[in-house]
Formats: sequence, structure tokens, C-alpha cells
Amino acid sequence: MDDAYRDRLASYARMARAEGDRSRWHSRLRLAAAALALTALVLVVRTSSPWAAGGLAFGVVLFLWLVVRHDRIERRREAALALVALNREALARRARTWAELPAPWVPPIPEDHPFAVDLDLFGQASLAQVLGPVRTPTGREVLADWLLHGATSDLATMHARQAAVRELAPALDFRQHISALARLLPDAAGARVAAALPPVVRWAEAPGGLDGRVWVMPLALLLTVVTLAGAIGALTGVVTGSWWLMTGLLGWVLRWWVHEPLEQAMGGASGEQGLRPWAPLIAHVQAMPYTAPLLVTARSEIETAPAALRALEQLVALADVRHSAWLFVPLQTLTLWDLHVWWLIDRWRRRHGRDVRRWLEAVGRVEALGSLASLAFDQPAWVVPDLDAAATSLTATGVGHPLLADAVRVVNDVQLGPTGRFLLITGSNMSGKSTLLRAIGLNVVLAQAGGPVCASAFRLPRLALHTSMRVSDSLELGLSLFMASLLRLQQIVRAAREATADRRVCFLLDEVLQGTNSAERQIAVRTVVGHLLGCEAIGAVTTHDLELARDPAFTAHADSRHLQRHLHDLRLHAPPGARAGRQCAAIAAHARPRGLSGLMGGPARRAGRRSRPARGPHDVGGPPRRGGQVTRPTTRGQASPGAFTHRCGARRC
Repeated sequence: MDDAYRDRLASYARMARAEGDRSRWHSRLRLAAAALALTALVLVVRTSSPWAAGGLAFGVVLFLWLVVRHDRIERRREAALALVALNREALARRARTWAELPAPWVPPIPEDHPFAVDLDLFGQASLAQVLGPVRTPTGREVLADWLLHGATSDLATMHARQAAVRELAPALDFRQHISALARLLPDAAGARVAAALPPVVRWAEAPGGLDGRVWVMPLALLLTVVTLAGAIGALTGVVTGSWWLMTGLLGWVLRWWVHEPLEQAMGGASGEQGLRPWAPLIAHVQAMPYTAPLLVTARSEIETAPAALRALEQLVALADVRHSAWLFVPLQTLTLWDLHVWWLIDRWRRRHGRDVRRWLEAVGRVEALGSLASLAFDQPAWVVPDLDAAATSLTATGVGHPLLADAVRVVNDVQLGPTGRFLLITGSNMSGKSTLLRAIGLNVVLAQAGGPVCASAFRLPRLALHTSMRVSDSLELGLSLFMASLLRLQQIVRAAREATADRRVCFLLDEVLQGTNSAERQIAVRTVVGHLLGCEAIGAVTTHDLELARDPAFTAHADSRHLQRHLHDLRLHAPPGARAGRQCAAIAAHARPRGLSGLMGGPARRAGRRSRPARGPHDVGGPPRRGGQVTRPTTRGQASPGAFTHRCGARRC
């Protein structure tokens, strides 16, 4: 995939440079044409030569032609630059180099959402950044809804999204051109869709100004016929007198009588300029042949949009005549121009007003599906999950964390369930317990949104996901860490009680109730997990508490897994520019007393922390062991044969 993006990046970069060269030449030619026209104008004024007049006409026509042509070249150059940026961002997404990606968009998220914060759905280094770009406000709303509330959809809808993603995945040109066209829209990151959509959408959905004023247009039509007939008759000599001016004056009185709703209608319609950047998007989506039901439905919903938008643009052009006084005054006097244009605009609103939002939402759905399809294209080794109503457990083979790069990702086989069973994960610090939980949770979110999952096989029923990982205290709400943890557990238990047979709760609990002593924590964990299992929920629990993990009553319903961390050559490598975590510094401090300061001192000092010898009852005072054998460096600064390298690559150590 990287080669495909690099080839496209180089191709569009060459195209942008070529169009830039053409643009510069056309700028010079425009300057020359303007100079020619100006010179000819001076000659016309001084000599009245027909050759000078011809030169003036030629210079003006040439200048206008160059303006139109230059504008087209600039549009092609901007499109090429947009595609260059898109392919550069795609390479950054593949490599998970977050700093090279655009600022993330974050939708409004409820404070009590069951998993959004724990699983890094939005924000910096999040799932939303790994997915393909989504720029339209309707696309962001749809994608956010699928990620945050995907479980509320039935399986048929999830399967329909999978079919659409499967069809769009190889359509790289189509998806990238949608993204390039969407860049023309104003960015309203974090804003609700109601505020981000053009104001003309709200105007189109409002009641018409002629409602309840059915007498206005018949009267306007009568005054128009009488005034025009009188003016024509007076011009031809058939009618004597200027009585038709009185009917024209009555037309102005009628316009003043209804000026408020008339101005509101014309002012609202003039906002159609906010829809103009959407017109190419709508045309692009409509032009693509589809077979997936969701895509076919989206295309059918926007079938009338291009013609309707062109008609509205023409009506606004007619309404703008009122800004030219020398033309508007006679037109309004003779024909009651404004009233007839108002009637045409109101008729457009009655026909298409309720469809405008539907058009934009259809484009947003296609863009959101294209975002998931981009992930499927970027990660060809990932699979489409098997969403099966008959499944009683979540079974995954080779499941990994979607936010980690391929080179550093560690995969595992997991099973959550069936009902009455849970997965118990134990292990040391930095062994990957939390990462495994988040890998499971993120893949469940992706599966129910309709996207691919980071696994070689993934089968699950419809699940209501709930997590307890990043629980924090709150000074504002007066919540201690312990109480905040209890409230989160209460939310999960309540959801399990209210769950239905076709959508069970899937719980992911990471180090539950860290803010209390081990005895109370053990009692609480046994009680909560037992209650969840009694409600037929499935899930996983991580713990450092070895006493809890050895409790026969607790582990009787558990499938236990133990994760280990290996320090291979005892060198800790922090990511560039990152600060090593406390765990790294502590390990460095433990290794220093045994002659390893040359190995450990550099990274520890770069982390900005002073390493001190570990003291206390747990300081074994010897070199680290692996597999019951002592591992010693052969020389100072050189690892023993067969040693590996530990890299502290987690975003949060």
C-alpha cells in the first residue's frame, strides 16, 4: 500500500508543479493583455484610429479569455495539491506518525459514554485519525454515530455497511476525490451538524412566506398585466394618458406591504452560496455506479439534487437584480419583478426544501463509508468480522491494537464468553494487559461500525460495549477515585441488567478499584464480576492482585491468561522526543547498582529523571533473570548472545 500512495504522491506533485508553471505563464500573459488593452485605449482616445479600436477589443477579449483559463488552471493546481496532501497523510496513517496528520476532529461526546475515552476513539492518536479523512459535517456526524453507538444498529444494517465498505475499498480514486472536494468546505471541527451546515438548509426547511397570503400573487399578476398593457398601449399610441403609472405605484405599495417575508425569502435563498461547494461533491457521488444497497440508496436520494441546485442558483441570480437600481426600478414598476421571483423561490422551497438536508446526509454517509473503506485499503491483512446472531462468545485469532504500527504490534488469540465465563488477564507492569483490552474494545467498535478489524479472524454477536479503564477523580463533582470507579461499575452493572438476549453487555475492566486496599478490592471485584456473569454478560478483567487471581472461587468461571514482559538487552528505547515513563526509570534504577549504568544511564538521564538504587525488601540485589537463568551482558554496553531489545513504545507508559 505504501508504494501505491508514494506513486500517487509523486504523480500529483508533478501535476501540481506543471499547473503551477502554466499558472505563472498565464499571469504574465494577462499582464501583457491588460497592457495591450490600455495602450489601445490611449490610442483610441488620442487618434480615434479604427486599428486602435480593434486592438482595444482584441486586448479586452484576450484578457477575459485568459482570466477564465487561468481560473481553471488554478483549480486543477489546487486539486492536485489537495491530492498530494491526502496521499502524504495516508502514508502517515499507515506509519502511525501522528504528528504528521492533520489536527483531529472531535465530535460532542456525552460525559457518561461507556467507552469513548477509554478506547481513544477521538482526539490525538485516536481511531478517528487512523480511519480515512472525513471533512463534511454530515460525514463526521454519521461516522461518530457509528463509532459511538454502532451497537444500536441491527445486524442487517451492520452487514449492509460491510458490503458498502467492501465495494468502496478498491475505489481509491473515487474516495480521494471525495476527500479533495470536501476540503473546499469550511472546517467546523467539533461543531454540531446543525451549526456546521449552511444556513440555507434551515431556511429551506422553514415554512414558506406565502403561506396564508394566497391573495398576494393573484393581485400581483393582475397589476402586472394591467401595468404592462397600459405601458405598451401608451408606447404604441393605442392608449392615452399615464394611468398605468398608478397601477405600477400600487405594485410598489404591495411590495412594501409584504416586504418583510419577501426579504426573508430572498435573503435566505441567497445563502445558496453555502451549497455551491457541495454541488461538485453531490455530482461526484451521483456519477459513481454502485451495487451495494446503502450506496444505491444514497445515490437515489441525491438524484434530483444537481438540477435543483442549479435552479436555485438561477433564481438567486434573478433576485439579485434588485441590487442594480437602474435596472430594478423600471422592472419592478412594470412587472412587479420581486413578487414574481419571490413566488418562484417559494415554489422551489415547497418542492425541494425538505430534501436539502437529505442530500447532504446522503453525501455524508458515502464519505463515512469511504473512511472505513480507506482503513480496509490501508490494512489489507485485516479481515471483515463475522457478525453472527447465533454466536455466544467473542472469538478472535491474531487480534492486535489498531492504533499501533504493523512493525510493533503484538497479536493474541482471545475468547470472551460464552455466558458464565470471563477472561482473566494477569501480568507484570508494561506487559500489555491494558493494550490487549483496548485492542479487543477497538475491534468490537470497528466491527459494529461496519469496518475491518485488526485480526486474522474475528467472530462476535451484537454487543453493548462497556469499559472501565481511565477512571479519574473529580474536584468539581467531589468524587474520589474510589467513588468514580464505583459509579462507573454501577453504570456497567445497570447496563447488564437492562441488556437483551440479542445484545448482551461486553465488559472490559482494567485494574478495577485501584484507589482502595486489596481486601476491599477483592470483595468488590468478586461481587461485580459475579453479578455481571449472572446477567449473561461476557468480558475480560485485568489485575495485578495475585491473591485474587489464585482465588478458586473467583477463577472457577475464568479463562486465565498471564502476560510477561521481557527485558532483552536491558536497554530502554523511548520514542523520539518522548519522555520515558516511571516504569522505565524504575527499571533503570534497579539495574544501575550491578554495573549496568553504562547501559541504563543514558536513557534514564534523557528522560529527565534521576535514577537511584532500588532499596527495600523487594530489591533482590542481583542481575535480572529470564526463565530462571541469570542474564549477564558479556561486556560493558554489549548484550549477551540471543538477547532481544525492549522498546517502550506505548503512548502512555
